[in-house]
Formats: sequence, structure tokens, C-alpha cells
Amino acid sequence: MRKTIDILGINIDTFTAVEALEYIAKLATEGHSHYIVTPNPEFIMQSLADVEFRRVVNNADLALPDGVGILWAAKYLSLPISKWKPLAYLQAYWQWLCMGLGIVIQPKSLTNVIPERVTGADMVWEISKLAAERSWSIFLLGAAPGVAHEAAKCLQWLYPNLHITGVTAGPPYEDERQVVQHIKEIRPKFIFLAFTAPEQLRWMKTYINQLNGTIMMGVGGALDFIAGGIAINAPAGASRPAKRAPEWLQKRGLEWLWRYLTQPWRRERIKTATVDFMKQVISFKLAR
Repeated sequence: MRKTIDILGINIDTFTAVEALEYIAKLATEGHSHYIVTPNPEFIMQSLADVEFRRVVNNADLALPDGVGILWAAKYLSLPISKWKPLAYLQAYWQWLCMGLGIVIQPKSLTNVIPERVTGADMVWEISKLAAERSWSIFLLGAAPGVAHEAAKCLQWLYPNLHITGVTAGPPYEDERQVVQHIKEIRPKFIFLAFTAPEQLRWMKTYINQLNGTIMMGVGGALDFIAGGIAINAPAGASRPAKRAPEWLQKRGLEWLWRYLTQPWRRERIKTATVDFMKQVISFKLAR
């Protein structure tokens, strides 16, 4: 059974990665269409300004916490503060300072509300493994030309029994109606949408009732990580392949720092997902 927590108006599932995979397997056997979203702080910030964006996210069949900031917000908002305003302000900012240090020093201190971060990038591998075991097919849709094909080779090298029924570059570059018609004909069990968040949600909203028995999941730049392609939204002329932060940085909530240094064109987005997001969470806590 799903158990969710509200983070600034977005419902986030509190599954572990193992529990999420079990739930996805259950969805895959129901014969209905479903979609999975992977909210991170940037998702949350966009949802505050876009009611329809928030509605589509909250209608998802599964919302995985893709970001340490989500775990931080869940834990931070769960901590009580005084009803006396001057003391409440002092407590809120003291808790913010302690928990900010806790992310780096003791990451497990964040996991008693949402047990762990479950990223779309990691779930691509896990769902592919599950699909190979259950003889379910996968369709890769999105990323720059050639990236999805390279990602498909990597996935099939690791899981030889995996059946990838189709690969199409984004946004898509081919006629969208033809892409959708092709998907309807081959009926894959899973579609990985390697698009930006707004484009992922547009696809989910538009085609959820047209693709019978298919599960769509937004995976963002996951195919870029797998294939070593150029990051989604990279400016023209960018040549450095997308690469995930080292695991020790991910666990300590410092993946943003890695991206700040390796993808300087994302710095404004990083500020939105860190500084601006924390300000919103603190304001929400004090207002509540």
C-alpha cells in the first residue's frame, strides 16, 4: 500500500528502492496504463508556480524521491517548533543549520521520514533487470540523437535477455504522431522518457489513456549518464559528457556541488533547487 508525504503540495512516496520495485512489478501486472514521476527540489519549485504541473505530478501512480533535498525537507518539516513566534523563528533556523550539517556529516539522520533517495537514474537499471527477468519489453524515448541507442547497448550488454522494442531520440525528432502510433503497435511494457520535466509530464498527461498496459517513467538525464551523452538542456556547443557525481558526494547531499562545477550552465537551476528551495521550506514551516 502506498504511503505518501506532502512536500510543499507535492505527494512523495515513502518506499525504499526495493519496495518501489515491488510496487512497480505489481503495476505492470494490472494491465492498465500508469506513469511514474521522480520529483526533486526543482520539480517542487516548478510546481509552486504551475498548478497544472503540480496536478499531473500528484496524479502519478508513483512519485519517487529523487533528491537528497526531498529527504531533508521531509525530516525538517517533521520537527516540531514552538507556537510562540519569536522562539519558533529561532528553532526553525537552528534546525535548518543542524540538519544542513547533518546531511554532510551523518546522511542517515535524514532517513526516518523518507527512508532513502530513489533516483530515476538508478531505477532505469533496476526496472531493466526486472523486465529482463519477467520478459517485459522496454522502449527508450528521448535524449539527443544516438544517446538512446548507446544506452540500449549498455543495458542489453548487462542484461542479455532484456527486450528493447524501440529506441527514438527526443524531443522526439521524428513525427510525434508516428512515434506514438509505433508505440501503440509494439505495446512495450515500459517507456523511459528521457526528457526535461515539463516534457515528461506533457507526454504522461497526453498519452496515459492511449497506451494500454504501458508504464511511462520520466528518467531525465539517465540515458545520458548510461551512454555518456551530452546532458539534457546543455547549451549549443557543449561537448563534455554527462557524468554522475561520485557516490560519496551523492550520499552526502553534495551532488549539486558536482553539477555546479561540471555543468556551469546549470548554476541558476542549482540555486533554485538548493537556496530557493530551502527558503520555501523554511517559510512553509513557519507559516504552518
